[in-house]
Amino acid sequence: MYIIGTAGHIDHGKTSLIKALSGIDCDRLPEEKEREMTIDIGFAKIDYPKFGTVSIIDVPGHERFIRNMVIGAWGVDIGLLVVAVDDGWMPQTDDHFRVLDLLGIERIIVALNKIDASDEETVALAEADVCEHLSGTRFEGADIVKVSAKTLVGIDLLKEIILKNIRLLPKATDSEKPYLFVDRVFTSKGYGTVVTGTLKNGAFMEEDTVTILPQNTKARIKKIESHYSALYQGVPSQRTALNLAGIAQEELRRGSIIVRSNFFTPAREISAMLQIRDVSVKNNHSLEIIAGTETLPCRMIIPSTLNTAANFFPAVLKFETEWHFYPGEPFIITRPGGFRIIGGGRVLLPGPFSTQKRKAAFAHASSIFDYSLNTLVSYALEVTQVMKDRELLHFYPHNVKTITKALDVLIANGTLKKMGEYVFSSRLFESATSSIAAAIGENIGLNIAELSSKTGLSQEFVRILMPEIFKSFPIVEKDGRYFSGDAITEDRLPEDKKRVLSSLADAGIEGIELSKLSDEKKKSIFTDLIRLGLAISLEGGILYHKSVYEALKKKVMDLFTAKDKISIPEVRDATGLSRKYIIPLLNKIETDGLIKRVGDYRIKS
Repeated sequence: MYIIGTAGHIDHGKTSLIKALSGIDCDRLPEEKEREMTIDIGFAKIDYPKFGTVSIIDVPGHERFIRNMVIGAWGVDIGLLVVAVDDGWMPQTDDHFRVLDLLGIERIIVALNKIDASDEETVALAEADVCEHLSGTRFEGADIVKVSAKTLVGIDLLKEIILKNIRLLPKATDSEKPYLFVDRVFTSKGYGTVVTGTLKNGAFMEEDTVTILPQNTKARIKKIESHYSALYQGVPSQRTALNLAGIAQEELRRGSIIVRSNFFTPAREISAMLQIRDVSVKNNHSLEIIAGTETLPCRMIIPSTLNTAANFFPAVLKFETEWHFYPGEPFIITRPGGFRIIGGGRVLLPGPFSTQKRKAAFAHASSIFDYSLNTLVSYALEVTQVMKDRELLHFYPHNVKTITKALDVLIANGTLKKMGEYVFSSRLFESATSSIAAAIGENIGLNIAELSSKTGLSQEFVRILMPEIFKSFPIVEKDGRYFSGDAITEDRLPEDKKRVLSSLADAGIEGIELSKLSDEKKKSIFTDLIRLGLAISLEGGILYHKSVYEALKKKVMDLFTAKDKISIPEVRDATGLSRKYIIPLLNKIETDGLIKRVGDYRIKS
């Protein structure tokens, strides 16, 4: 199945042309009949012998209903751009043409309508005008057909041209991850809740359990129809009606998303590439985007270095409420209120975005030259730093086989690296391991969280990389902290730390009380020495040189050569310490796992 969608200025005859092609009047609403103007999207079909049914979506041409136009246009395979020869190319023609381009519609056909009301010269001028507007765009050379919806001149030829263009389309994508953006919801007597939309990316089947987004609720497909014909299963790129069980009409609306295997990511921010024309670019600019069949107010965050004359640039869009997106998803941008198209874009990556992550999102957007799976995967891993391979399989609308193949190619050509279940950028791997090693060399005893803060890398990524860093750099780990060097020894210390450690040795069994020190730098050095295990911290902030503590500990443990249990007075006699030091000392030895307290005595563990 394939879908044709009309586009064009108001009163250029889109609805009349569809009726001439299909015999179906798409203006179904009473208000549309009364005003003789299309307000909402309408639906028709053409049956081609020996080929099948082609769906048609009619859209409104008035600028006040531009949102409805986009909602109708997003899923079409071929755009039927209708231009009345007496008016020529008009403002809404231009807006609709841009929508077809920005949504990535594969092909267009131009129908020069109302030739019955114009002379040959006017028709020729209109055709030349259309050719000029198509020149330099990806639709240059598109078929132009002269027709009259009123007299039916050229209608048979237009049908042939439509079929010719359909045959040039690639086969509709079936990635086994079907989805449908809902454009109508109603209740059918005897059946219950029904939603309609354009089925993409796979096939729904009767009795499938589906998920409705954004509320993330479940429903069951009871029946499937297309143009009032019952089907056992829907097929990609087909106008589809789903009769759903387990959900009320009130729980659904235009904008809802129906999925089976969910690859959409909930987010209040997205990284995107925008293409904006005829508007000054300002940070924090308020916009609206139309994604699928939903309209979303947002604010645009742009790089501080952006050339304000640019019309193609990266941005982060921040939404008022959470919505569901996938990488590569196209959208249209309008001014607030939705009366004028100002551009469009593609989702690169759903957020959230920290300051650091936003910088990465902007920096690596320069590598986006297309929206292929390989490009989007590479970008995602540059920005997020690391993902699990199974997460990637559910992150994109492609099937598992295609995503796996893309990962294999990117790993084979050196773009990505894989360690166990984790995948990350090879370029990032090199810089990350170096920056982690440098941070360890410049600081004593950093843990994973501190290394993350120092390097700007996620804690998960730092943790994954540590085994590789051990292979390449002389790094050692002690109690969850990391140190430079093959061993943690006193003679490897910098001079300032050696001097402070020497002062602690000189203090002997009196030690040094950290709380009594006023020198902040000295306190910081003692903290480093504790991390290194060269200074021992007891309760109350009492510090001992490691050798002093070891000597005191030996005296305490030697008491057990003649006794099964020892008392505090016995420890005092053996060590020469006052009670102020004895209790913290015994508690530390107990923490070391050598003794334990039983009443007023200590016994060996």
